Amino acid sequence: MIRFQGPKSHIHLLARGLLVHGEEIILCRVKDAKWFFLPGGHIEDGESARAALLRELQEEIGNSDYKITSFVGVCENIFSLEEDVLQHEINIIFEVKVPHEIKIDTKEAHIEFVSVAKKNLKDYKILPATLKDGLLDWVENEKPFLKEI
Repeated sequence: MIRFQGPKSHIHLLARGLLVHGEEIILCRVKDAKWFFLPGGHIEDGESARAALLRELQEEIGNSDYKITSFVGVCENIFSLEEDVLQHEINIIFEVKVPHEIKIDTKEAHIEFVSVAKKNLKDYKILPATLKDGLLDWVENEKPFLKEI
């Protein structure tokens, strides 16, 4: 049995999806939160970023008819989880085309999804803020971005 050595750091590696549903982008949030993030989650040992994203979408939304169409960018972030506790994460973002007939609804009770017109993306609080900057640039010119800490 192959095993991976335990982490020497606490950097979280995440695969996120810029879900494109027609002319809308699907954002996620913890219920009643005032801010949003992109659907997706942690990449597990031995799993590719693409496979992790498809697994996470299956877990969060269901259905398996998602098509990863392009690489969008990478965003590093450090933030405070609680007083004196920092978290470092690296987000790998892919564009995912969602067929029109798929209804976006959560399978997890603590999160919800909202559809936002691409042109209105700037009006939403998306975290991390540098990720939002990269997304706005990508929506405008579809060039991959790197947002470093």
